[in-house]
Amino acid sequence: MNQIIQQLYPSLKGAALFLFIIFFVLYLVRLLYLFLFTGRILFQKKRITGNNTRSPLSLILTIRNEEEMLMNNLPTLLTIDGVDYEVVVVDDFSQDNSYLVLGSYKKQYRRLKISSLNQETRFSLKLSQNIALKATNYEWVLPVPVSIAEPKAEWLLSFVQVLNEKNNVVAGFTSIEKTNNFLNHIYRVGNYWLFMKSTGYILNGVPLVYSDENIAFRKQKYFEIGGYGTKIKEPYANLELLINSFIRKKTTSILFSPESVVRKKQDIQWKDYFDLLKKSFRLERHLSPAKRLFLVTDEVSQLLFLSLLIFLIILLPELWIVYLIMFVIKITGHLLIIKMTLNRLREPKIFISSLVYGTIIPFFNLFYRWYFNYRSRKSRWRSTG
Repeated sequence: MNQIIQQLYPSLKGAALFLFIIFFVLYLVRLLYLFLFTGRILFQKKRITGNNTRSPLSLILTIRNEEEMLMNNLPTLLTIDGVDYEVVVVDDFSQDNSYLVLGSYKKQYRRLKISSLNQETRFSLKLSQNIALKATNYEWVLPVPVSIAEPKAEWLLSFVQVLNEKNNVVAGFTSIEKTNNFLNHIYRVGNYWLFMKSTGYILNGVPLVYSDENIAFRKQKYFEIGGYGTKIKEPYANLELLINSFIRKKTTSILFSPESVVRKKQDIQWKDYFDLLKKSFRLERHLSPAKRLFLVTDEVSQLLFLSLLIFLIILLPELWIVYLIMFVIKITGHLLIIKMTLNRLREPKIFISSLVYGTIIPFFNLFYRWYFNYRSRKSRWRSTG
């Protein structure tokens, strides 16, 4: 490769040549990652099951002060036809009329089961999830948000068709309904990128999830690892922590169709977006050393590639035609993958912003991860001081 480069650009020697070779290797790495990770889901065949039996499913919800959401969304969730399922709701010490609403629905809908925490406790959400899991009658559990918008039979059918003896986890996409709010847009883009990252890693044998919503799993796996155990003190993540401890590529199915998507009615604040990032950081800290090394390698290669590209454009502007060709190849491939995956998920109006976000977020994460870890350490020092 040295000889080819020097024949085309005789003046490219020494340190400049060395830097360009490093850049070219990084370019190939990022190109491979783009197609083998980010875009790999597009090459997966749709799973076809000849199994006529459909496993029943337990939907679990944990709520606190969600009186209005329960009245708006729970009746629809309880009246889906064509699927054998139950809905288990645990009230996490609500101060409004949530439990009274649940009690009134309990009289109307036989598939509804309710329970509650009767006092304020630390880590109450995790305790509520534990109560919900113990209350379920079926082997397969699917956590869903109380803010779920207009759930349909096709959604549950897409899950039960792949609940079989070969799987332990079935992962679907969760988003929020589109509004014209800027924060809504940013949140949807960030959420989409985390799901695509998770999907690529699962398909390449480094499985992890960043959300526990719309992720079906065998409750037996939860109890086999002893539930939350020492992880109950983790402030930013819940069932994702445990799913990541038993998720495996061979026993995981990814649902990548519009029918399997859950959308939430949610007003987004800046806190919601930053909590999305914080959760991803904390989840990654709980992964195995091998998975963390893989994630670090991925992030470092992104940072080095973009940084070196900017540096070389300044240092060696005469190579502009090379940069242009490489840029067109990578950007074209990236845009095609984004467009096709967004169409498959029916996630509208975040096409170009997803490309921009994917370019900028490695640098922002570098800063925000440091800031988040610094604040976390400072808070611990204060609490022990």
